[in-house]
Amino acid sequence: MPARAQEAGKGLSLDEKPQPLAATPFTFPAYTEFDLDNGLHVYVVENHQVPTVTFSLVIRGGEAKDPVGKSGMVSMMADMLGKGTTSRTAQQTSDALDGVGARISANTVGESITVSGAALAKHSDLLFTILAEQLTQATFPEDEFAKLKEQYLASVASQRGNAGELAQALSRKVVYGFSSPLAQRQTEASVNAITREDLTSFYAQHLAPNIASMAVVGDVNPAEVKKMLNKKLAAWKSNPSVPMVQLPDQDVAPAGVYFVPRPGSVQSSIVVGAAIPGVSNPDHLALNVATSYFGSGFGSILFETLRETYSYTYSPFGYVTRGGSYNRLSTGAEVRSSVTDSALNVILTEVSRIAAEGPDPVKLERRIALMAGQYRLAFEEPATVAAILQNAWLSRVPLKDATTYDKRLEQVGFADVQKAVRKYYSPFQLRIAVVGSPEIKSKLEQFGPIYEYTLDLEPATADEYEPVSMSVADVVKAHHSALGGDAVDAVSAAAMTGTATMKMQGRSMNGTVTRKMMVPNKEFASINLGMMRQEQWFNGSQGWVSLNGGAPGEMKPEEVAKAAAETRLFPGLALTENGVKAKVLGKKGNELFVAVTMESGSEQTMVFDATSMLLLRVEKVEPTPQGPITNLEKFMNYTAVNGVQFPLQVVTQNSIYSLTYDLSVQVNTGVTDADFAPAGK
Repeated sequence: MPARAQEAGKGLSLDEKPQPLAATPFTFPAYTEFDLDNGLHVYVVENHQVPTVTFSLVIRGGEAKDPVGKSGMVSMMADMLGKGTTSRTAQQTSDALDGVGARISANTVGESITVSGAALAKHSDLLFTILAEQLTQATFPEDEFAKLKEQYLASVASQRGNAGELAQALSRKVVYGFSSPLAQRQTEASVNAITREDLTSFYAQHLAPNIASMAVVGDVNPAEVKKMLNKKLAAWKSNPSVPMVQLPDQDVAPAGVYFVPRPGSVQSSIVVGAAIPGVSNPDHLALNVATSYFGSGFGSILFETLRETYSYTYSPFGYVTRGGSYNRLSTGAEVRSSVTDSALNVILTEVSRIAAEGPDPVKLERRIALMAGQYRLAFEEPATVAAILQNAWLSRVPLKDATTYDKRLEQVGFADVQKAVRKYYSPFQLRIAVVGSPEIKSKLEQFGPIYEYTLDLEPATADEYEPVSMSVADVVKAHHSALGGDAVDAVSAAAMTGTATMKMQGRSMNGTVTRKMMVPNKEFASINLGMMRQEQWFNGSQGWVSLNGGAPGEMKPEEVAKAAAETRLFPGLALTENGVKAKVLGKKGNELFVAVTMESGSEQTMVFDATSMLLLRVEKVEPTPQGPITNLEKFMNYTAVNGVQFPLQVVTQNSIYSLTYDLSVQVNTGVTDADFAPAGK
């Protein structure tokens, strides 16, 4: 029996359970670092337990340097490094490495190119000789380039059929910006656009030791490694003018649901993402903990809910990226088509719960212990040390922070996680990407406006408008007739009461609503959802708002101007008013579209039923401190009251909430001028 096991069981009877030993103190393993004559920064981690040597060469650049329209170029250049040099053909290189059980490969992601290799220590001379040849003598043979391009095209076709990969790729575009280098994706067109000359030009200009680091791990001596590398890589010259990665600011797309219809899908791939800061930002660590706690593997909140409680999925996920400039949090799951909306409601409900109540302290403690334990356990592999050092170098994180990660992790507390969730998981921040069956589209409307994309992640081509001969005046006349004609002109006021249902972040709140309106633009609105109450008055020139029973506050001048221009009992009749600009766009199916710019500057699209000429919906973009939000207001269940058609159900939807009113209406009764100002105003 090992000594430590004997110690744990010392003095115990056969029916007593041994207690765990005290934790062994952890310190970051020793390493050596230095710069070569050509500017390459080197880390050496000694491990004399096995007679091997490995290296990892990281060069700043990666997919972030792909030219516009040629996504995949840098990755293809890296793959071509092993396809032949002036000293060896691709076959000769392969034979030499295989003959001694060695390997060299390249990989390209985000902001870096990585070339890695391994061999027995006694064959390190050959390993680094071939590496040097690839860095300085690559020939990019035409035949090898042609074969590699075919492989890339096959990969593009394969990725196009992977719903999970499509959802993540779309999420990257939405969070980073559709034109961001970090959001570009290989397509058949981009691969076909790449030429051999693109690769050779990039190779000559962008691969330089002064923007690279190397980690060497194994049965080596640091002094000997430095001497050997200075000799082997002497021909790899520094380039002071090498172009650096210049990432644009994040350009997060408007809030809403970004949807790719995939006919025949029996499940939906859901990704809920948000923009988060670079890895050196103090918030990043708390976000890493929060996202792991929320969605990463066994014990996470989504595992307990989506998998164990509801059986919607087998393996929900949650992670944050680790870029130096900025990042993306990503959480979600693949679920049955029939429960797509239910799963999204669960995700948003649990986010809301953590923001409001904070994480469960016991579960959070376990999560942090798990993360710290996994970090320390990873050091059983010496290559872990090299990876941490190089990641810190790449992201420009101080080594002190990188080498004390576990200790900093254990300092993250309840308040840190709750603050991170409130700040970065807010409804204004989250963006939803879904790939699934076309039939689920209607179920997604409750989560905000839907932006539809093709399987190539291009905006779905909207059907062209069918021209119509109607002018704006014709539309207003037809709509007036549809509402009731002369009976509409007799309406001076209306009182509406009913029920209100709000759905927000997976939660549902029920209550009551009262609206009173007087022609032309006076309105009182009151909504009571129990935990949330709001009253709003507008008398045509002044406005006030009261929240949760508080004293009414005056509207700001811009809010007054907006209310004056847009408060209408029959909004579809305002198209010919002074100050309103309208244009008939045409028909799509049985819907007639009119573009409208109100006197306040608000841009809207009004959609009428082309047969009945009743107003179906109004879509408008509303500014908020966190950025613009698209509001969709739908008018349904038209019913005649005193000969006038009123929509008895009104639904407002955006990326934050869905609000449904079911109303009854009284005309020309129960409304006075006193209703449109708070008492005493």
